[in-house]
Amino acid sequence: MSYCKFAPTNSIHQYYHAKEYGFPVNDDDVLFERLALEINQAGLSWELMLKKREGFNKAFKNFNVDKVARFGARDIERLLKDEGIIRNRLKVLAVINNAKIIKVLQKTHGSFANWIQIHSNGFKEADGQVTRAPAEANGEVGGWVRSASSTPQDLLRDVVRPVPKQDLQKVYCTSMVKLFQKQGFKFVGGEIMKEFLQSVGYLPSPHDKDCPINKEIFKAKVLAIVKAIPKGETMTYGEVAKMAGSPQAARAVGALMKQNKDKQIPCHRVVAQNGLGGYNGLRGPSKEKLLRKERVR
Repeated sequence: MSYCKFAPTNSIHQYYHAKEYGFPVNDDDVLFERLALEINQAGLSWELMLKKREGFNKAFKNFNVDKVARFGARDIERLLKDEGIIRNRLKVLAVINNAKIIKVLQKTHGSFANWIQIHSNGFKEADGQVTRAPAEANGEVGGWVRSASSTPQDLLRDVVRPVPKQDLQKVYCTSMVKLFQKQGFKFVGGEIMKEFLQSVGYLPSPHDKDCPINKEIFKAKVLAIVKAIPKGETMTYGEVAKMAGSPQAARAVGALMKQNKDKQIPCHRVVAQNGLGGYNGLRGPSKEKLLRKERVR
């Protein structure tokens, strides 16, 4: 029985499956918690992590990055005596170390989420500037990995050669493991990183194809992507759909833009491939006017 068939009937897994698993996460403390849980799950079961989740949050100050980064010897000894968590010294030390690394990334990149995003969904970083890499034309290449080069930075530049879809996840995860380890993160092996990235929306949905949660994940990813488009910049409906993991769902993106009532979502920055028009109810002249205002500020 798949997780999507099992979880909805299990009180321990039900909420996580329906509201968290595979949904995009942009909050640093939440990302930190999820990474810590995946680290502690190594060699154990995810159900045990969900059962101990409350205990972990209590012990690690709700995974507040600032607070955990300041943990010292007394905190370590306290944690190793806490029956509400996994009392493994290497895992405890890894979590504290990772909080300190995240603090550095918050200073250099604004947030841990920004740092992951830069190295994930079609962005590249050079000379302190962050820009969106040009969209690839070859249908064989997905929106998650842009080439088969050896480094995360190269993965996000122009396409070097087509990558079979079944290899995309492996290539991306391998590059992210190297990136995290180079940055100084501890206990971030291949399986842990795969589960972490999958659980917080940086890989295609882990749910069964017929699982109704996929629609909710797609909607959440689309809104998160659009919200992150810089002022004065645009993306096409197709680009947003591809980045959200569903390249053929451009019209669905348009429908979501039309239905959206959240003023924090800049729908006018999503345009048709051949111009500013589109299906979201905000026609070309209106979009151009809004974008022009953004560009001159």
